[in-house]
Amino acid sequence: MRIFFLLLLIIPLVELYFLIQVGGLIGALPTVLLTIFTAIAGLVLMRSQGLATIQRAQQEMSASQSPESSMFEGVFIFLGGVLLFFPGLISDSLGLLFLVPFVRRFLIVQATKGMATKNYYRYQRGEQVYEGEWEQKPPRDPNVIEHERDIK
Repeated sequence: MRIFFLLLLIIPLVELYFLIQVGGLIGALPTVLLTIFTAIAGLVLMRSQGLATIQRAQQEMSASQSPESSMFEGVFIFLGGVLLFFPGLISDSLGLLFLVPFVRRFLIVQATKGMATKNYYRYQRGEQVYEGEWEQKPPRDPNVIEHERDIK
């Protein structure tokens, strides 16, 4: 809880310091206009990419595929939009990075490393419901000895 409080205190101060420094270099009006421009550009990008992600997830679900990657992309697009909502050039820069597709995919890969995914199966026929889960294993190499019984 203390870390959260410190972040709520430190992040706005760093943003304010950075805005003052940039304002000293390029002037107050250009700094304000830059902040407004990045927020508007980010919101436009967020809306278009968010709608495309929703449509892709719907297509994946209608094709009986898992919309897992589309869901993660939607989360990062939302986080980018939230960062763009807050005034400040650092948060706007991070928010715009979340809206760049190849950066977003890289972040998703990094965020999901080591996550075990379970695949669930559900089939319903009338009143009968069959559920289960399965795990996909790599194909067995016939040249590799796995058990003692294979040695004989």
